[in-house]
Amino acid sequence: MDNIQTAMYNRKQRITRLFPYLLIAPVAVYLLAVLLGPLLYGVGLSFTNKTIGMPAKFIGLKNYIKLWKNGEFVIAARNTFFYTFLTVAFKVLFGMIMALLLNAKIRFKNALRGIMLIPWAIPTVVTVIVWKWMFSDVGGVLNAIFQGLGLADHKIAWLSTPAMAFFSVILVNVWRGTPFIGMSVLSGLQSVSSDMYEAARIDGANSWMEFWKITLPSIRNVLLLSTLVTTIWTFSDFEIIWLLTKGGPINATQVISTLSYTIGIQKMNTGEAMAASIMFMPILIIMINIWTKSTLKQEG
Repeated sequence: MDNIQTAMYNRKQRITRLFPYLLIAPVAVYLLAVLLGPLLYGVGLSFTNKTIGMPAKFIGLKNYIKLWKNGEFVIAARNTFFYTFLTVAFKVLFGMIMALLLNAKIRFKNALRGIMLIPWAIPTVVTVIVWKWMFSDVGGVLNAIFQGLGLADHKIAWLSTPAMAFFSVILVNVWRGTPFIGMSVLSGLQSVSSDMYEAARIDGANSWMEFWKITLPSIRNVLLLSTLVTTIWTFSDFEIIWLLTKGGPINATQVISTLSYTIGIQKMNTGEAMAASIMFMPILIIMINIWTKSTLKQEG
């Protein structure tokens, strides 16, 4: 009898230990089949001369070498890093200001929160259509405003000159992505105890000291995570740039994602397109690893 009870107890313990793994099994299968599978397939294609409609042949690192010898790819890589750095910097700056404003004791706070979420809620395609109309040389709102206020004596070629086109795609991305940073930081701000601020004021701290000594350390993880996520999104951004400029003029807004699309879809060179797409993936992986280690170290 004791042996039977012991066996039943051991069986129950094994089931208890296996139960968490059974719960995560569907997620693991999904990650392997839907995410990891295509990723590995794409990495494999990058080492072939695969073109649409033709069989693939292994060619080693030739696609990667060819890309680095391609001046257009070097320009796209440079543009990608500048575009990502500037866009993320402005999104974090304006997102912080937005969060601090919404966290303050002001009237119509809920209405303002809803209004500020509009850029994030609108589909990207609709966003680009509206901004493209605003940038237009014919009937464009921005040119009408600038000329009406006397800030410009001629129509500004927002999307027709290299410098202005680069500025314009950054502007649209910042306008659309700032609410994500703002709302993420706002959630962190609302978790900070007001007692900490009251104690700081008693000790003679001003608003600036409160921000650096209390607010910023308290929202550090939220801010780092939202910055990491928006960096990944911005680095791989395609829709905004392609729909506004298609990488032009003169490759001024050409980035890795738009160049990969051009190579893979328009030139039908799938292998080279995949090589261009995953060339800088290790950098993103390193960024995620650094953030993870930093978070775990702080929690530990």
